[in-house]
Amino acid sequence: MTNNLNLIMCCLGNGITVCNRSVMENGDYQIIAHISNSGNIKLYIETVHISFDNMGKIIAMAKKQEDEYHKYFESLPPYVQYNKILNAIPFDKYICKYDIEFIDILPEMREYYYTII
Repeated sequence: MTNNLNLIMCCLGNGITVCNRSVMENGDYQIIAHISNSGNIKLYIETVHISFDNMGKIIAMAKKQEDEYHKYFESLPPYVQYNKILNAIPFDKYICKYDIEFIDILPEMREYYYTII
């Protein structure tokens, strides 16, 4: 399978879907991986089936996606960042843990948020 990977990267609205054009599944290209908006990679096949070069392409695209998303997210006003973060993280992760102003923990909250979206 390693030699048959013919990667295509598609933007379908919630990140990047990495597909193999050489294999059809259920009338569509085989999904190899998904790269979230913040650059997190979820593989749908074992890494032993992905060549070093193809894995490098996936990682490079994830890094680009991560850099673009972080730049976009950090350009938002703090109250919008809080809204997005608080809608995505467990309530007790930060709210019950700290008795300080949100502005003091925004960088830490932002870093955690990037890992879960």
